[in-house]
Amino acid sequence: MEVKIIPNGYELWMSCISRGIAVLSVTTPACRADFNQSGTLDSQDFFDFLTAFFALLPAADFNHDTAINSQDFFDFLAAFFVGC
Repeated sequence: MEVKIIPNGYELWMSCISRGIAVLSVTTPACRADFNQSGTLDSQDFFDFLTAFFALLPAADFNHDTAINSQDFFDFLAAFFVGC
């Protein structure tokens, strides 16, 4: 058996004598507050969200209700400060 790290999780590679190779992928949900999807939650995520929010970019619709408003801002803050 071999373990390979992949984005947001890992894979288990298992050799099966009569069947070849079996691969099991295990992923964890991406952190919603990792706004730039860098794999780490840091101040850059906060600044990237603020930039999108004040520019009214679709990416700032954090709660996916098709409106960019204070609720998106508060939802992002809650996810950011609580962590993933």
